[in-house]
Amino acid sequence: MKTLIVVDMQNDFISPLGSLVVPKGEELINPISDLMQDADRDWHRIVVTRDWHPSRHVSFAKNHKDKEPYSTYTYRSPRPGDDSTQEGILWPVHCVKNTWGSQLVDQIMDQVLTKHIKIVDKGFLTDREYYSAFHDIWNFHKTDMNKYLEKHHTDEVYIVGVALEYCVKATAISAAELGYKTTVLLDYTKPISDDPEVINKVKEELKAHNVNVVDK
Repeated sequence: MKTLIVVDMQNDFISPLGSLVVPKGEELINPISDLMQDADRDWHRIVVTRDWHPSRHVSFAKNHKDKEPYSTYTYRSPRPGDDSTQEGILWPVHCVKNTWGSQLVDQIMDQVLTKHIKIVDKGFLTDREYYSAFHDIWNFHKTDMNKYLEKHHTDEVYIVGVALEYCVKATAISAAELGYKTTVLLDYTKPISDDPEVINKVKEELKAHNVNVVDK
């Protein structure tokens, strides 16, 4: 069974008024909306993901003294007694739960409501960063994505949305590691970076994790 996963098509990422706009993200609205309705694709299920942060989330630069958005940061494990760390990035405040910025763009939300499409939220625990729609960066906390896919007998997933080099990539790698036949549809994604080398590296990393990368 095939499931389409639509990643983070939210106002803060897509609208020109958003706080963390993915360049040209607006160009994805109509194509992804059409893809969700494409009968020829034979989607058994569609899942839409959201960043869904508390205002004090650890990834927000403003929550750290003397730190600016897009600066590097050493994330520390939230698990007591675990002293492991991961290097990452601090972001502008974005997708704070129950705000305009966290809401799905209208065309996607309309389909969610009319078709009763599943929403999977991530990033709602204050003390840890998330990119994958399956789990936090430590692979400690699991969202309900995998349980939902298993419940509906999914064995194949197709992933679209934003941003390619962050949440799309992480979600695809997680899906492949969990045994799903996984494909990223590049024409239905946008990156934050405009550096071709960054995009090529993402493609190579996806392929190294047994993720199929196709245009559409």
